[in-house]
Amino acid sequence: MSTVRKLGMAVMVVLTMTLAACTTSAVRPTGVVTGVADACVGHPVPPDEVLHVKLSLDSRSTVVASTTIRSGARYRFSIVPGEYRVTGWWGSRSVAVRAGRAVTANFASDCV
Repeated sequence: MSTVRKLGMAVMVVLTMTLAACTTSAVRPTGVVTGVADACVGHPVPPDEVLHVKLSLDSRSTVVASTTIRSGARYRFSIVPGEYRVTGWWGSRSVAVRAGRAVTANFASDCV
C-alpha cells in the first residue's frame, strides 16, 4: 500500500472518530420549575390593561433563565438539577430542582 493511501486512510479514521465524538455528547438530566405568578390579586384592573410579571431564575447570583408572562399565567423553566432562586418584583424564593421532577413555586402579590 502506498504512503499516500496509508495517509488518506489515517485521515479518514481521525475524521470519523472526531465526528463520532461530536455527535455522541452526553444528555444532561433536567428538572422543572413551574408555577403561576399573579400581580395585584384582588385589585380592579381596567379591561384594556394587561399586567405582566417578569421572573428570573438565578444560580449563585447569575441569571440562568428569565421570562415575562401575563399576570395569572403559568411559567416554566426546564433546567439542570441544582439550587436556584426564582425572583420577581415581589421578592424571591429558593427552590431545589431534582432530575426528572417538577417543583412548583406560585407567587401572588396584593400590590400593597
